[in-house]
Amino acid sequence: MPKALSETETEAFRARICQAAARLFVEEGPAAVTMRRLAIELGCGTMTPYRYYGSKDEIITAIRARGMQRLSEALENALDTPGDGRTRSRNVRDAYIGFARSDTATYRLMFEYPETNLNDPAYRQAHARMWRTMAADTQVMIDEGIIEADAPILGHQIWASLHGAMMLEIAGLLPTGFDAASLHSRTFAALMEAYRPSPRKNKPSA
Repeated sequence: MPKALSETETEAFRARICQAAARLFVEEGPAAVTMRRLAIELGCGTMTPYRYYGSKDEIITAIRARGMQRLSEALENALDTPGDGRTRSRNVRDAYIGFARSDTATYRLMFEYPETNLNDPAYRQAHARMWRTMAADTQVMIDEGIIEADAPILGHQIWASLHGAMMLEIAGLLPTGFDAASLHSRTFAALMEAYRPSPRKNKPSA
């Protein structure tokens, strides 16, 4: 009879399954992700992965949901730091890049491949949290009066430019001397200038 694992051990093994599956999916394609192949990669019995996930599709959905939760947590922690809005937004950018660099397979699987169970409760919760998180630092700068903008829209503009820079870095296609952070900083500065509050005209004296 298999040994009963603690909640911590179960969670750790689920994470190992997801990491292995993400790497296989990205490096070798969807067909490489099978329960048998995962068992080989993890050095466990063929049926062991089924104790944690019922199918390959369930694993792929879990990778995305878990990745979004981890990314959101990293960004929230970065935003919860001292400094003004621009400083905290820069910390959020660095946390985003740090996540993408440290777990590139999961990052790519989260955004490059469309297949997932959109109705999975854990995925829906993680997706909603990520969307809220992407606009949070923008709202801080709006509240400080640094910019005038719609937080979700500007948040997604910043996100799109950061994701684009990150994917170019991963692909090795950035100009010489640039990385994702340095390239994105220029786009960010342009967006901040575009959304800078308009000078208020002086009211005529009574």
